[in-house]
Parts: sequence; structure tokens; C-alpha cells
Amino acid sequence: MRVAFGIIRLFREGGLQRDCVRLARLMARRGHDVTIFTSENRWDAAADDVAITVLPVHARTNHGTDWAFARQFAAAAAGKFDRTVGFNKLTGLDVLYCADPPVAERPRHWWQRVLPRYRARLRLEGESFGPDATTHIIALTKAARDAYRRHWGLDAGRFTVMPPGLDDARRQPELREPSRREALRAALGIAGNQPVWLWIGAQPRTKGLDRVLNALATRPQALLLVVGVTERDGDGAAAAAQAARLDLAGRVRFLGFREDIVKLLAAADALVHPARLDVSGQVILEALVNGLPSVVTGCCGFSEHVQAAGAGIMLPEPFVQADLDAAVVWLTDPTLAAAFSKSGIDYGHNIVSRDGLTVAVDVIEQATGGRLGPAPTARQADIRAEMPGRERAR
Repeated sequence: MRVAFGIIRLFREGGLQRDCVRLARLMARRGHDVTIFTSENRWDAAADDVAITVLPVHARTNHGTDWAFARQFAAAAAGKFDRTVGFNKLTGLDVLYCADPPVAERPRHWWQRVLPRYRARLRLEGESFGPDATTHIIALTKAARDAYRRHWGLDAGRFTVMPPGLDDARRQPELREPSRREALRAALGIAGNQPVWLWIGAQPRTKGLDRVLNALATRPQALLLVVGVTERDGDGAAAAAQAARLDLAGRVRFLGFREDIVKLLAAADALVHPARLDVSGQVILEALVNGLPSVVTGCCGFSEHVQAAGAGIMLPEPFVQADLDAAVVWLTDPTLAAAFSKSGIDYGHNIVSRDGLTVAVDVIEQATGGRLGPAPTARQADIRAEMPGRERAR
């Protein structure tokens, strides 16, 4: 089967982008011919085994870029592929790997709904979720699925909810064994028992880095490792400027993109992830299964696992900075931190038992007219059994 993947921007720092490339490789192993189309390719030679085509897109705004790429992708794929799969909201898709919340949930004020950006993105969302669309939706969490059903009145059969899954290489809880952890911290130049916080992301404001810096200002002994951006990047530069204003420059290290995430998870004392928006939050699962206590906001899709496992602290919404400031103090209790760590590792054995992306491959192979074909695999049958009845959402 020939399959076209569409993703507006391709770069190694993004979780969605890594899923796109990894899914292409999984499909190739099943004998499918996959081409990734993008408007911007900042991947590196590690993706030489994946066919990537850059489409020329020119627009003055982000929403203009979204629509321009959607049209280019639809034209490039027309009549040449058996399946078209979007990793952003595009047009003419057979399957959408949906990592964003509904557009209608974002505006806080009435006037934001009349802006061209909102109206353009709502129309684009309607290409996959509107009454005439037949796109099958792969949702990353049940909460995301339910939100789209509320806003668009969709039948549950239009969705598949992926089980949480991890790359085996990012599951190494044994690295928290004291002697190994001490060696990792020494390699990073971390002194003695200095508390170390970890923030990971490619979108500093969206993932709440500014909130973390404000909390760090209340804990003069702590060190913050920032992974995914540098102090020279756009939003990274803004965070570095904030750190300087708060007199934190000596206690914030911008590490940029790193492949050795599991080592950083082992070296740290807490993952601090007070995101403003995160449909899933893969880093939350990675911290949990590796025994790193976490502080997360309730808007993160995978924060429910932190709460269910007793592996950290889930902050209530709406966010209050004082709640985060208090939570990082609680994590300094060694007994509580050890309990969070053990609970996360134990819980992780139960939830990370299969690869969610394998389920996504099954869906792409079988999706027809917005629904799965008549012979779902055992994995799909398990997932679909968790869905509510096929009545229409009100």
C-alpha cells in the first residue's frame, strides 16, 4: 500500500514529529511504501531511511501556512496514494493522527472567535470533523476524543484511542539505582545533593517554562535543566531573559535537543511540567515509568496517570502559581519522593505493555470511510471495547 503522511513542520525536538517518523518506519516494516510530505524539514541524517518530500509553501501567517500546506499536500497526494494520513489538520484525509485539542476550546474571549486565525483553523478542523467528513481520527487520549465528540457531535466509531506506549529505549528505571545515578549527576557537573528539576519541551510558553522559572526563584538551592531549546532560540531566548531578570542565570542550564533523555530523567529529582496545553504529554509517561516524581497540570492528557499511580502531584485548573511553588517544596521530602518514584515504576509495568503506534498502523491499514474495516486486530478490539456506545453525542 502507498501511504502519504502530511505534517506541516518536521523537526527532531517535537513529540508529534518523532511519532510521524517512527510510524513511517513501522509501516515500512510491514511492506508499505510511505512518503512524508512537509513544508519544512529540520530532521537530520537519522531519517535517511524515510522518504521525505518538501512542498513549497509561502504564507505570511501561521494559519495561512496551515491552509497553504493543506492544499499543496492534497494536490501532491491526489490519485497517487492508497491512504493519506495527516499529523496536522489538513484536507482530504483518510486518517488524522490528532495531537491537538478542538479549536473551539481555545479562545477565552468572544472577540478571539472573530479573528481570521480562529475562523481559518476552525474551517480546517471541519475538513476532518465536519458533518460531511469521513476521516477516521486517532486520538491520543480519551479526554481528547470526548472533547471532539462534544464539539462536533461525532459517532464514537469515527475514533480510535491509542493506548499509552513508549519506546523501549526510553524505559530504564534501573538507572535510578544510587551508584548509577550518582555517576550520571557527576557527569553533568551536579554537586552533591543539589535538587535538580527537569523541564522538557519544544514550546517553552505552551509547556509552562515561564511558570517553572517563577517557582525556581522561590527555591534558591535548586538547579533547572531545560531540554529541547537553547537560550538562542526564539522562545528559549525569552526564557533565558526571564531567568536573567529573576537572577537565576547560574541555576538554569539550557541543554538543547538531547537523545539521552533517560539519563537526564535518572539524574533529576523532579519533572516540572506545568503546561498550559498538552493533549497527551509523552514526557510525563517517560518520567513516570523511570521513577522520576512529577509535578504536572491537570490539562495534560497523561496527567491522569500521575494521579492514578500516585507518582507525583497534579495541579488543579485553573493554574495558580502558588500551587506550583508549594508542590516543588513537597517534593523535597525524601520519603514522599521515594514513594512517588516506586509507585510510578510499579504503575508503568501495567500501562506500557504495548506500542500505541502499532495500533495506529493497524488503523491506517483498515480505515475506510471514517470507520475501521470489518476485521480489527485483537489490539483494536481491546481499545474499541473501552469506547462508549455508538449513540450521537449531544
